[in-house]
Amino acid sequence: MKKLFSSFLLLLVLVGCIYLPVPVSQVIPQAGRPVVTNFAVIPAIVTAGQNAALVWDVSGAQTVSIDNGVGTVPLSGSKSILPFATTAYILTAVNSAGSSTAVVTVAVVGNLPVQQDGERVVILPIVPGESGSLVKSGASYSASNAVCAGDNPANQASRAFLSFDLTTLPPTAVISNAQLDLTGYSVMGNPTYSSAMWGNMGALEICQYQYGSTGSLGRVAYEAIAPMVAGLKLMDLQDGASLLVDVTLDERGNNVVQKLISGGQGRCQFRLGFFTSTNWDSIADMICLDGAVLKIKYSVP
Repeated sequence: MKKLFSSFLLLLVLVGCIYLPVPVSQVIPQAGRPVVTNFAVIPAIVTAGQNAALVWDVSGAQTVSIDNGVGTVPLSGSKSILPFATTAYILTAVNSAGSSTAVVTVAVVGNLPVQQDGERVVILPIVPGESGSLVKSGASYSASNAVCAGDNPANQASRAFLSFDLTTLPPTAVISNAQLDLTGYSVMGNPTYSSAMWGNMGALEICQYQYGSTGSLGRVAYEAIAPMVAGLKLMDLQDGASLLVDVTLDERGNNVVQKLISGGQGRCQFRLGFFTSTNWDSIADMICLDGAVLKIKYSVP
């Protein structure tokens, strides 16, 4: 009888072990990288000296950080920033499975304080509705609001069109320097000069061409001969890396912005495309430039 009772107790212990709940602290979640559900800057365009706010929400991360001096932050929150130039902010979320990143760009516009040499700097964002791209497919041309240059998976070439509003400049402004800041770019595939497997995209050519608005984009805008202001051999691009291009003079020696202002033009517009229309790898290889700004240094007599 005593032996039977001992066996019964052992059976209860075994059954209890089988059905004993596992403490929550011992449950290991399914491995996966952090998820950035939101990362934004409000407002996305500010005048020089104006504050903006970074807002983010991340799940599944052990640490979250934002570059450009923001540092380590909680999984969700907001942070006031005071950028003095157009800046791309990169959020990095990390856990044991790896990391996830997100990028936002705040564009700084308007006049900066007068420098000791008496010159001012104005920073102009691209004009929405007047900037976009044009994809060539045989004899047809398709316009898009995405400001991208390169080729798509069908090996069709895309050229980007950028428009900037010059009306904030005084009509008597004397232009000493103009820089196209493409730092806020993003990339798809490998739109670089360094690829060798299928050939590369060649140099990125920047032409000054007054095309009007995206509604007027077509064969003429895509094919028109226009003075080139720069040619870049893009090498191993990384999202958010600095990319400044001097566009003060075109290939004919004309001061691009000065000529437009003197002629009463309210816009400065550029066309960007790669020398090689496609690298024939059937993969989208594009650089997208929605965050581009034009920095103009000038003085007033």
